Amino acid sequence: MRLAPRLTLAFAFLAGLTTASLGYVLRHDRHQAEAERFEKEVRRACDSVSEELARQAERDVKLIGGACREGVLVSQVSSAIDRGDLGSLRFGFSQIVPHERVAFDMDELLLSADGGDIIGADPKPLYGMPRKEVDLLLFADETGFSLRTRERKAIVSRCVVSGTRKVGLAGVRHVDPMLARLARTLDVRVNPPDGSAALPLASSRRLLFPSGSFSPEPARAECSFRDPKGVVLPIVVTKPKTELVETLRKVDESILVWGAASLGVAFLFGIVLARSLGRPLAILADEAGKVAEGQARPLTVRGSREIKDLGLAFNRMIEDLAVTRRRLAATTRVAAWREVARRVAHEVKNPLAPIRAAVETLRRLRARDDPAFDDYFDEATRTVLDEVHRIANIVTEFTRFARLPSPRPEEVDLEEIVRHVLAVHKAAAGTVALDHAVRSAPPKIRADRDQIVQILTNLVQNGLDACRDTPGAHVRVVLDHDGHGRVTAQVTDDGPGISKDIAARLFEPYATTKSNGTGLGLAIAQRIAIEHNGELSYVGANGPRGAIFRLVLPVEGPPPASEGAPTSG
Repeated sequence: MRLAPRLTLAFAFLAGLTTASLGYVLRHDRHQAEAERFEKEVRRACDSVSEELARQAERDVKLIGGACREGVLVSQVSSAIDRGDLGSLRFGFSQIVPHERVAFDMDELLLSADGGDIIGADPKPLYGMPRKEVDLLLFADETGFSLRTRERKAIVSRCVVSGTRKVGLAGVRHVDPMLARLARTLDVRVNPPDGSAALPLASSRRLLFPSGSFSPEPARAECSFRDPKGVVLPIVVTKPKTELVETLRKVDESILVWGAASLGVAFLFGIVLARSLGRPLAILADEAGKVAEGQARPLTVRGSREIKDLGLAFNRMIEDLAVTRRRLAATTRVAAWREVARRVAHEVKNPLAPIRAAVETLRRLRARDDPAFDDYFDEATRTVLDEVHRIANIVTEFTRFARLPSPRPEEVDLEEIVRHVLAVHKAAAGTVALDHAVRSAPPKIRADRDQIVQILTNLVQNGLDACRDTPGAHVRVVLDHDGHGRVTAQVTDDGPGISKDIAARLFEPYATTKSNGTGLGLAIAQRIAIEHNGELSYVGANGPRGAIFRLVLPVEGPPPASEGAPTSG
């Protein structure tokens, strides 16, 4: 994977990890805070219910007490008792009580004299109360209020006027309607009928990622309301967590949205940053790949300081490398020509020795008028001419090596060239068998036909020379195509093989094992292969003996720079 995608993925991973960690911590804190807020809200609702009951009890006490102190009804009853005419006025008093109950907004109102004598009551079933209960209700505690926990729970407020007989007025307010009204106001449930706080959670309210500590059970709070005598009315407030779940769901959605947005911004930032880092490095890598071919160019330095320093160092390296290459090329050329000159001088010096010996012998015989002069003259001149011819061959071959023309490529059939070369050498092969084989039919290639013929001729001729004294030997050319735009011609022979010392310098000028060879044939052949953008190499022995040479040529031919100009007609 390239650097830019790797950097982008790394930034995205780090951003995602950071965002997820921060989102998890934030979500946990918000969930805990919202849950605590909800629990406090339920507890406050319970306290509010208790406080409202206390306030209502105080208002009822004031209302009923005011009726005794300033009211007409209770005073009139007391006066009628004192006068002894209660019996004639009782019906009238009983008709006033329902109106007073409505005016006081009470659920029950009872007007009675001591002894359990009910003068007026509303609703009507109160007339059936036992006398003891009436006295207990009115005169057990003449001031304040009390809680009735039997039957229907209620707040009882009373007042008493003393006279000939005690006259009392008791107002009863039922607690359940008050609790229902407060539950609607506070949006809670007070004192569930089943005594349980377990209420079903709405199915449409689900957390996106439920917390491990989150319970779907409704929130519950317990408190109490008590009267002055210590009678306790327990209050249980419950509230479904629908609102809490909805709030937590919105929190999750917000965290997800902002997390995704942050991750997207980080991803885009990672792409921009990765491209700003990766593009200069990619350009640098591309140019660095061209260094070996000598085609690298100086870079336009952009990016951060480190990238600029790297680009400047690369440009300096290219400059230094170009200078070094020029120096190395010059030094190599000088060394190569020096080696060639040394070998040419050596090759020329060898025939000069017999020429000099023959000339010196002739001069000695001539100086003393030796009768053998005439007989030796023919032999000496023949030796001189042979060696001069040898020197001429050396010079000719060297000239060919030094002035090898550039390839003039055309579309040629390599198999046809091989058949032609083998046919030319068939007559001189003698007992050596010549043949060729095709492993994979090669396509036509672009090459200089004459130069390819020259390479194959040299390889086949060397194979024939090596096999002259080997009975039943053969020289074979095998053609192949690798399927990747390159064809191969492999020449094998059954000769004695090549020693390691000679194999190491086979393609050097004047390296030969033949007594009459110049040592330039393989050097010229390798140079032709290289100028065709191919390769000529010595593979090794053909089994226990023999030799294998391989010629590799590209199908598309030599590079344009090595193609010679077409000759005119």
